[in-house]
Amino acid sequence: MTISDRELGMGRPIERRDFLNGVLMAGAGVLAPGRRARAADSGPYPPALTGMRGSGYPGAYSTGHALRDHDFAPGPAASESADSYDLIVVGGGISGLAAAWFYQQRHGGGARVLVIDNHDDFGGHAKRNEFGTGAAMRLSNAGSFNVFADDHDSGAHVDLYRALGIDIAALARDTVDPGFYHRLGMGQGVFFDRATFGRDVLLPDPAPWTDFTFLYSPTTPPDADARWARFMAEAPLPERARADLYRLYHAATDYLPGLSAAEKVHRLDTMSYADFLTGPAGCDPMVATYLRDRTFGSGRGLSSTTALSAHQRFGLPGFAGLGLPAAYDTDESGTSYHFPEGNATVARLLVARLVPGALAARTPGESMLARVDYGVLDQPGNATRIRLNAMAYHVANVRGGVEVSYTLGGVNGARMRTRGKHCVLACWNYVIPYICPELSAPQREALAYNVKTPNLWVNVWLNNWRAFHRAGTCFMNAPGSYYASLILEQPVSLGGYAHSASPDDPTVLTMLRGYETPGLPIKDQFRLGRAELYATTFDTFERETRAQLASALGPSGFDPARDIAGLTVNRWGHGYSYWYSALYDDFLKTGGPPPHLLARQPVGAITIANTDSGGTDSTELAIDMAARAVAELG
Repeated sequence: MTISDRELGMGRPIERRDFLNGVLMAGAGVLAPGRRARAADSGPYPPALTGMRGSGYPGAYSTGHALRDHDFAPGPAASESADSYDLIVVGGGISGLAAAWFYQQRHGGGARVLVIDNHDDFGGHAKRNEFGTGAAMRLSNAGSFNVFADDHDSGAHVDLYRALGIDIAALARDTVDPGFYHRLGMGQGVFFDRATFGRDVLLPDPAPWTDFTFLYSPTTPPDADARWARFMAEAPLPERARADLYRLYHAATDYLPGLSAAEKVHRLDTMSYADFLTGPAGCDPMVATYLRDRTFGSGRGLSSTTALSAHQRFGLPGFAGLGLPAAYDTDESGTSYHFPEGNATVARLLVARLVPGALAARTPGESMLARVDYGVLDQPGNATRIRLNAMAYHVANVRGGVEVSYTLGGVNGARMRTRGKHCVLACWNYVIPYICPELSAPQREALAYNVKTPNLWVNVWLNNWRAFHRAGTCFMNAPGSYYASLILEQPVSLGGYAHSASPDDPTVLTMLRGYETPGLPIKDQFRLGRAELYATTFDTFERETRAQLASALGPSGFDPARDIAGLTVNRWGHGYSYWYSALYDDFLKTGGPPPHLLARQPVGAITIANTDSGGTDSTELAIDMAARAVAELG
């Protein structure tokens, strides 16, 4: 071990149990369904597992990758002794759980429903990470971050949220303290690293980026002038780049003179924001470097995000003087809300209603400190059963309904087979052609069109956050570093859960990394990013985490060997659903139908739900697509 590793604390004991997870989960997964139901709650508790999590641990993807590589041997499958189900749902994310709920609503609550999922926990991208116990327990989301509502909201998700007791406007009003960090003298920071900018320096970030954080109300910091003055004096950027940034944020310049409003919209929709900055806006290339990761919410970098999207979706600068129609203004309508455990709250409340006794919670507040009893999810007496560590490998229409074959406990686990009247495939579009061979060639091609975005969501469990307080930052943009964004726990208190109130208290820090290879087609960028993500070891993630925190916050007293209590690495190789862009998707130019409409067509008694089937991604869309898929079953 090198001296630097010792200083970083790489040899210190922390909560990092990923090396146990495969063994532990396999041990639980190979049991037959009836015995698994009676195993009760003595095994691992998935939300509290640290180490490698998300969908990126071997037990979760071994069967799927074997199918992809044509290296899967089905072997003889044992039939379930139980009667067939009314509905089998493949995929236990929010869309799959919602499909089970909608089906029960349509059939009076007594239908027999089986939900299977290849992970050791339900929720899909909306999983819960927790650390510690009792009053000291800290919560965070493993992936899916926020729910959303606007004044004109419609769709099935509105009814489901109402049934779950989720009132987004009331939650945002009553449980969030947007001025908490600012009252402590903290705000948004930007870290310039030595390798990219010549020296390590952490400064107040004058350009607010509020995609993932609650900092101010309103969002413009009250000390913006002072922040800009310090930034202009101290930022390790070329003088021209600093001047260009100030101009972008303060001047109302028309960078597309001579074009009509419609022509400007077309131009912005067919050029990347990176090209807009260095082309029409005439900025120094380091401006794009500084703004590099501010489109993380889409899983794409500046070179893969249209200039129009940069303006509308992310509120990035340079458009104030273009005179664009109001319809293309940055969308600031509606209300976004972040539960302390992310959108796992939605998944958990669905499970509470589907499986009596699984969770003693009926409201979002009650969910915060409640513990799921995983031992009751798959009991034979349940109207709805949720079977984890179960990966479907063959789904087919048969006489009287559908037949689903699946593995229990990974690629080397038991092979099982069951039947149902109906089936909803709520897994990724990309997987469906591998498990449902009767699809037509055009539908298989349409399903494969959706190449999902890889992303990394690392939760760092800290003993305290004194160094952040001293540095005056609670949210850090790091444009040249391994992790693009660092976010302290959101100031949300709900039910019996209260956010960390003092810098001396434990908290959770979230560190985000996106993957971009400018110049390549976007889907190739996603594939390369996914390969890198899966090839990276836990030790590398840990070392990069410790090193970046030491560089950025060491001058403020942060000691990675002392201050880090645990690490949960949520790898999402197939993270966000693909969304269309005029930069890459030819049908937007020719006027052809979007591929997701063909991809989601029913096949006999099989229908398709997921965010992929809606052509973009959000929790609300996942729910709406579940309702559609259930309605298509008749």
